[in-house]
Amino acid sequence: MSGQEPMVCLEEFEKWYAVIHAVKNLDLEVGRGEAFVLLGSNGSGKSTILRAVAGLHAPSSGRVIVDGIDVAEDPLAARGRIAYLPQRVVLPDLLTGREVLSFYAGLKGADQRRVGEVIELIGLDEDADRFAREYSGGMLQRLGLGITFLCDVPLYLLDEPTLNLDPGGVEQFRRWMEDRVAGGATVLFTSHILQEALRLADRVAVMAEGELVKVEEVSGFRNRVVGATTVSVVVDRLTETMVEAAREAGAEEASWNDKSYSFRAPPEKRQAVIRAIEKAGGFIEELHTEPPNWESLAQLVSER
Repeated sequence: MSGQEPMVCLEEFEKWYAVIHAVKNLDLEVGRGEAFVLLGSNGSGKSTILRAVAGLHAPSSGRVIVDGIDVAEDPLAARGRIAYLPQRVVLPDLLTGREVLSFYAGLKGADQRRVGEVIELIGLDEDADRFAREYSGGMLQRLGLGITFLCDVPLYLLDEPTLNLDPGGVEQFRRWMEDRVAGGATVLFTSHILQEALRLADRVAVMAEGELVKVEEVSGFRNRVVGATTVSVVVDRLTETMVEAAREAGAEEASWNDKSYSFRAPPEKRQAVIRAIEKAGGFIEELHTEPPNWESLAQLVSER
């Protein structure tokens, strides 16, 4: 991140809900003009952080600063710099999609001509004049994103923005986000989907049980994930000779039974391991890869 003032800064941020310690002593900076993801399983504190930055939840202790403004001291000024998409969008179902966007454009003071542009942007051209109550989950998510897209602001806070979106919708969102970031805006979003974070973000903050585990550039984070991915093969009949051949070829942390063999290995050695099994007489019927689970991932990224 450059030396300029960050767009978002959380200092010793803590949040309690009664006896639940949702976020613990968080220090975090999000730069200007970057796509930054809070990545973690459900209950890791991601949404709580986003709501605090949006000024919807006051911190139990610590500070939240947006574009140099302390959110607690001047919440209206901070909110004027933000567009926020909650994880669950509740929309007036007696209005059409177009009417919903027009209604929110009025609330936000956006040009009504922007409504048509947004409808095209979110891919609801053919369904804009249907009632929102008739929309599928994916269409409602697109509509919620559309409300967020109505105004150009320096900071977008998006809670699970690709929830219920099909691949086409995710791609549209990616293009929009790249355009916003290229224009200097900051996009801070949450996700529990590892591959999505790797594809969409510039930097990633891994959260676990309310704690920040690590902040890392996506390029370095991707290398860690790829190295920790488990490869599993189904063989017609696995023998000790095949297991030994795989080990000599570079297989690590291996487990197996009479038909299945799972291992980890550096990416450049995986094909050699598979070829070694085949050379030892194995006929590979299936091959699968599985990224690390959340527990393994948190442990992995905390390692130097």
